[in-house]
Amino acid sequence: MTRQQRWAKKAFERVTTHLNTKDESKYRRLYLKMPALLKQSGVVQSLAFLRARDGGEGRTFCDELAEVYGLSMNERAGEALQKKAQEATLDQYLVLSRDLIEISVWFRRFAQSELKDEQDTDEDRNRAETGGRA
Repeated sequence: MTRQQRWAKKAFERVTTHLNTKDESKYRRLYLKMPALLKQSGVVQSLAFLRARDGGEGRTFCDELAEVYGLSMNERAGEALQKKAQEATLDQYLVLSRDLIEISVWFRRFAQSELKDEQDTDEDRNRAETGGRA
């Protein structure tokens, strides 16, 4: 199994844990924004921003990102990933950045296909109430 295949499998598993939860649309929005945030702001800044966010979704995503990357999954996986990024040499940081962007793209792909947005849910309800007529 290639590295990309392992990342895809683990990302899919993590994304589907948010299916049919009250925070499904929040995670969907977060997953959709992550590749761009990592590219524009950099890994260290993005992880620090996410871990400081209220609501816990950002911290959870950092832990999930760390798990998919290959760090042991525990309560502090996101913290360990941030520390690894902060202590990395330039070469290591560039490789880590590339890898985390690729992983976040897997999260985005699966979020687009698996998770519903609040708007999608409202449209689905309306369609169901009108017998499929929008």
